[in-house]
Amino acid sequence: METIPLYMLHDLHRIPVFPLPKGFHYRFLCEPDDDLNWARIVTATGEFNNEQAALNRFNQEFRPYYNEAQKRILFLETAAGQSIGTATAWFGDWNNEKLGRLHWIEIIPEYQGQKLGKPLITEAMHILARYHHKAYLKTQTSSLAAIHLYKKLGWEPAIVSKEDQAAWNHLNRLM
Repeated sequence: METIPLYMLHDLHRIPVFPLPKGFHYRFLCEPDDDLNWARIVTATGEFNNEQAALNRFNQEFRPYYNEAQKRILFLETAAGQSIGTATAWFGDWNNEKLGRLHWIEIIPEYQGQKLGKPLITEAMHILARYHHKAYLKTQTSSLAAIHLYKKLGWEPAIVSKEDQAAWNHLNRLM
């Protein structure tokens, strides 16, 4: 099956809690070079071909809302202060309604598989719940592991077209 964009929804009423493993902590966007940290992380995970392209995206998407970004962009760090992941509890329009948006969930490859994903995602969901009652996220059919994790955390498929239904039917057969 070709890669098809998919959306999922969450009502943000029951959000599980997963503590971070020892040796890691969160912090919000606040350092002068955090735009570069963000660009480095999302490039390391393959979202961009180079850090300049990622930095351009940061500047386009977040710079105009920098005060808001400081309350909504989370960094996951090692005890030594190395930023190794990020999550954004953003906002967006879904069916003519302003909702929260779980966005840019990334952990650099060297730290993947260390039980950091659930804590990072649920921390971002708790931040979303401060501002919104519902949220959405965008994923794709090629992200089976992420979709499986999102479902475990209470995210439900958003089916708004026959193509969505066919894609979710196909994914459900694979999972």
